[in-house]
Formats: sequence, C-alpha cells, structure tokens
Amino acid sequence: MKKLFLLATVVSIALFSCKDKVGDGPPGGGTKAPETYTQKVIIEYTTCSGCPYCPDGPIYAANLATKYGADVVYSVAMHNLYQGADAMASDDSKAFSDVWSAGNPTGATNRIGGKCETRSAWAGKTAGLIDADEAKLGVAIDASKSTGTNAFNVKVKVGVAKADLPAGKYYVIGYLVNKEMTGTGSGWDQANGYNGTAGHAFYQKGNPIKNYIHHNVFMKPLGTMNGILMDAANMKAGSLSEYSFDVNLAGLDISKIDVVAFVYFKSISSPLIENVQRVKLGENKAFD
Repeated sequence: MKKLFLLATVVSIALFSCKDKVGDGPPGGGTKAPETYTQKVIIEYTTCSGCPYCPDGPIYAANLATKYGADVVYSVAMHNLYQGADAMASDDSKAFSDVWSAGNPTGATNRIGGKCETRSAWAGKTAGLIDADEAKLGVAIDASKSTGTNAFNVKVKVGVAKADLPAGKYYVIGYLVNKEMTGTGSGWDQANGYNGTAGHAFYQKGNPIKNYIHHNVFMKPLGTMNGILMDAANMKAGSLSEYSFDVNLAGLDISKIDVVAFVYFKSISSPLIENVQRVKLGENKAFD
C-alpha cells in the first residue's frame, strides 16, 4: 500500500475498494435525472510547506469561494516536495503535481487547458465557468452509510441533463480531503515569503509560520486517481448512474474529512471537469 502521508504518530492508513457501477436511468430504469444543475468549480492546486509563495494558494481559492459561495467553488491542495519536506505529500498528490503543476502554487480550474495555471488566472476561469451555459450533468454524493467504526460506503451518483453528453470519455473521480491539518517542525511549518510584505495576510506572521493550518489537503482517491469510465448508456439525456466505494479510515479523525467527487471529460484538446460535488463524510448531498 502506498504511503498516505508522514505523521509524527502512527495511524492506520485509509483503505479503499471500488464496487461495480450501476446504471439506473432511462431507458428501462424508470427514474429520470433532474434536467438542470448548478455549475460548480474545483481548483486543484499544487503546494509545498517549503514553498515561500504557497500561502497565497488557499487565500486565492478562499476569495473565490467567498465571492461565488462555498458550495459552488471548492479547492483541493495537492502537496508535493518541490521546495523541500512536506508531511502531507502522498504518492498520489506528488504524481498529480508531476503531471499538472506549472510550479508552486499553480492550480487547474476544472482542469481547463490540461495544465495548472498561476493563481491570477483562477478568477477568470471560475467566472467563465459559472457564467457559461447550463451544466451538462450533476453529481450527488451519499457518504452517510456507516459500515463499521470509521468505515463507510460512499455512493456517487451522476445525472445527465436534458441533452446527451458529447461523444468522448467521461471518468467519475473521487477524493478524500482533510479540511484542516497542522503540526510542528519540518514538513508542517509553512515557509512565508510575505513576512515582510505590508498588507499581506501573512505579514509579520513569521518565516516559517509555526503551527500553520493547511486547508483542504488531498488525502487519498476513492478507488484510483483515474476514476471509473462511464458507460455510453449512462451518457444519455436523463440517465442516472451510481458508483460505490468502501472507505476505511481507522485511526483518523473523520470529523475533518470531506468527500469530493467529479466527472472529468478526458480530452487532449479540451479537457474539462464537467461538474463537481462535495460533502462531509457521514452526510448526504443531493443533486442541486
């Protein structure tokens, strides 16, 4: 099993298994998906505790969530080792950074363009998505079913709106995200290039910042980082499909863990996360 992240204390590593997907929408299923959905945005940004400019990443992401709504704009921090030690870096977050990052901190806004961009580009991309045509599909997550101590069965449901999805490959991908993590020493203390920048949120907060709170830290995918390929039948207008994952988080504080799930249109010329949803582990989030 891959190493999740380095901790000063020993905890059990989260285990995941993916069950077969089930299509339950028309034709033949009798249940039709909603026709409209809120267009939501996910910013997957790369970062490192040793990066002096990385404290700006969560600030930019939080500003967009404040502007459009915390239930419309989400963010996930992919930690890497580009500027030194980082106790939250995992094999998966490092691999994501190697493929997507254009340096720290850079982020992919619904994966438009197939590469992370500087934080100054996130606002324009977010506005363009929210102001665009109606979302082609929506995502619902039921993470409420407990199957044991700190164990859950998570169901991700995808509903297609009024038109068939354009031809291509669509993948259902899920993450577990820790809303807040902190620690002491190397790999936890955050380098701060803004310590001498008057007016910045981290002016005179120290360099590095001790006991820094790292937000929205990627922990582990549901299943694999590549996700599950949707069947052609589940790309039809009004169709519903469901994807089931078993999650075991023994030894971890589940009160801080969210589930993020999205549908990714994988394309060389025009990749795009079509829509995304987020819910606290232990709760249910319906289509909206």
